[in-house]
Amino acid sequence: MTYTFYKKNNSHAHRYRFIRGKAGFTLIEMLVSLSLFTVAFFIATSAFLSVVNADRKSRGTRIATDNLNLMLEDMSRKIKTGSSYSCGGNPGVADCSTPQSVFAFTDQNNVRTIYKRGVGFGAITAGTAASGCGPGAGYKSTQGCVLRSDGGAAFLPSTSPEIDITNLSFYVSGSAPWPDTRQPVTVVSIDGSLGSQASAQVDFKIQTAITQRSYDH
Repeated sequence: MTYTFYKKNNSHAHRYRFIRGKAGFTLIEMLVSLSLFTVAFFIATSAFLSVVNADRKSRGTRIATDNLNLMLEDMSRKIKTGSSYSCGGNPGVADCSTPQSVFAFTDQNNVRTIYKRGVGFGAITAGTAASGCGPGAGYKSTQGCVLRSDGGAAFLPSTSPEIDITNLSFYVSGSAPWPDTRQPVTVVSIDGSLGSQASAQVDFKIQTAITQRSYDH
């Protein structure tokens, strides 16, 4: 139904038409609709960001895991094919029944190799002395790493900054030559965590026994 009104203003007729049943949205309805859309958009955005963040953390953990596996495989291969195991990193051979954080051996190319644990972002020191992981490499003040030196060269980190090595221990038995009839064995224990973000870190404990491949007797 349509109503038509006329209003006189300065001798001009103005016509107003009102149509029943065809009114638009009220202000309250618009505000409620906008609020619901905002809430739905916020929920969807939060879910998307959570998925992206979870994927980023997962990729970081995979990268750290791959780096740790590569380091362990390389260490195991070098020790297995080497000789002259020395717990504590001293020249010659040396057994140890208590854990030591430094280990030296001669690889298959007759190169003396030393492994030890570094802590923090301080300078890397030579020999068996306590050491940092190196400035500018991305390590935190209390973060640990695995260091390796080949043939007396400078130590270099074998683990990435995404890995925190909290413990690196070596046990050696049977390193002495004849008349010691035991085959040289090195037990390596590594504790630490994967991931650079505290909320996504994964702790690990690894222990492996490595026997010298060449016959010692």
